[in-house]
Amino acid sequence: MNDVAPSDAHIRSGMFEAACDILAAAVIVYDRNDCLVFASRQALRYFQVPADTLKPGARLRDVMGAIFDSGVRYGIAPEQRNKAVNREEWISTRISVHWREQYEAIERLGRDRWVHFRKRRLPNGYNVTTLVDVSEHKKQEGQWRADLERIALTEEILETLPSPMVIKDRNLSYIAVNAAFCAIYDVSSGSILGRSIWALADATSAERIENSDRAVLETGEPFTQAEHLTRADGSDLYAITRKYRIGAPENHAVVTVMQDVTAFVTGERAMTDAGDALLRVPGGFIEAQNCFDPVRDAERRLLLDQLDLEDLHAVAGKRILIVTSNPRIEDILVGEIKAHGADCCAVRSAREHDAFLTLADRHGLAIDLIVMDDNLPDHGVIRQNGRGLAIQSIALDGIGTDLMRALVDEHELLTENGSPLGDIVTPVPLADDWYIATDITTMPPATVGDVEVLVAEDNQINQFVFSQILEGMGISHRIAENGEEAVTLWRKHQPRLVLMDISMPVMNGIDAAMEIREAEKSTGTRTPIVAVTAQALNVDMQNCLDAGMDDYITKPVSPEMIEAIYRRYAATKPEKFVA
Repeated sequence: MNDVAPSDAHIRSGMFEAACDILAAAVIVYDRNDCLVFASRQALRYFQVPADTLKPGARLRDVMGAIFDSGVRYGIAPEQRNKAVNREEWISTRISVHWREQYEAIERLGRDRWVHFRKRRLPNGYNVTTLVDVSEHKKQEGQWRADLERIALTEEILETLPSPMVIKDRNLSYIAVNAAFCAIYDVSSGSILGRSIWALADATSAERIENSDRAVLETGEPFTQAEHLTRADGSDLYAITRKYRIGAPENHAVVTVMQDVTAFVTGERAMTDAGDALLRVPGGFIEAQNCFDPVRDAERRLLLDQLDLEDLHAVAGKRILIVTSNPRIEDILVGEIKAHGADCCAVRSAREHDAFLTLADRHGLAIDLIVMDDNLPDHGVIRQNGRGLAIQSIALDGIGTDLMRALVDEHELLTENGSPLGDIVTPVPLADDWYIATDITTMPPATVGDVEVLVAEDNQINQFVFSQILEGMGISHRIAENGEEAVTLWRKHQPRLVLMDISMPVMNGIDAAMEIREAEKSTGTRTPIVAVTAQALNVDMQNCLDAGMDDYITKPVSPEMIEAIYRRYAATKPEKFVA
């Protein structure tokens, strides 16, 4: 028995050492009398002490003394590390930690070495201590923190730059934008990051911008272009756009900086010789992107009219709370009021309204005005619990899709079951006293067109955009919601140009174009049909051409795009030919 026990203990000790090697950890065990029971050989990697110090039976105080004498002073606060440390006090502190039920800490053993200590006191009084080297992890953590600080500093610098600036990766997706660039489009950075220029600009502008980006990315040659843009608020922006390639190979990026020179171009600021040289760019200012959104502008004007503040500038310095469940109203009003110097935020329900006012009272914040959407459920409850605050009501029905429906009603076909023509009714001018109902599908096309442009588009917001653009150009037009209505209106009005959306209900744009071309065979006329597509895919373009269409444009449309198409196809009289 005496021969077997030491051999068995030796085997267990060897297995314990092997386990410590696998786990890359040192293990030290003390009994209830603070005498060393076991210390794995890995412990000598952490403490430069004589090997005899870690023999079974050694006292904890002697081990701590040897560690202190080796020059290691772990467990000391950073502000105390440069001061003299009393040996006995340090040992006593370590022993008190040793007697805790649990203890865990990451301690610094040297300039670049960090060790994770774990101590556990077992019910039988034994203490088990494990030590794991976490130096690499701490270095990575330190590098990560330094990188975060650099990123935060870079973002702060980028955000405060007065000039619009963006960074795109090698796939030409936006990876960084500043506030000045977002202001051009009147959107948040989250609406831009991760997307490409094709999601922000019309097809012509997007192609031009992408081509210059790709040239800079591939060649590394800087690019300079003088541009005239229209901001989202309708104001002009004259900018000198410069693009540069940065980064290491296989990880290049394109930086675009737009230097705003509007004040010089418009004469608001006098140019010196240096300023004049700044504006001398080959080719002069090109007409670039139009970021003006007529839909958003119409909504903004309607909202401000409803708000009916005597002077919007008078809200500066006041605290205003918007109560609406409509995100479009919230976005427009909060942005507009903040732009005039007020402190403004929004809540979306009566419950949020009450909670906000309670919190404001608790912190002593006075609310000067509540702007409430009367379409909000429980708006009467808010009035009753207004707490004596001034309340301004707005009562707009459906800012967004429903509002667009109302704005384009005059351009649409009405759909009423009581119509003498079934599901199709043609709007009649107010001067007409009566009209004759007949089957429109059997009517031959009119010989003289009374409408210049027919737009076939099922999306109500896009309908409004087309109407705004065409009205601004002084062009008479009609709107059709689907391909079947487009064919009907084409027969009635014989427009000079048809702008045909491809994807529509009832009858798509391809089938509508084919039906128009078939009808033209008996009349000897040919109306230019231009496809309006969401994406310029080759297969879509070929299908359009096969259906008899003459050209295509891609969404979103712009006034420049519509004007170019109109001049190309409708500025002259419709072509006649002999069948």
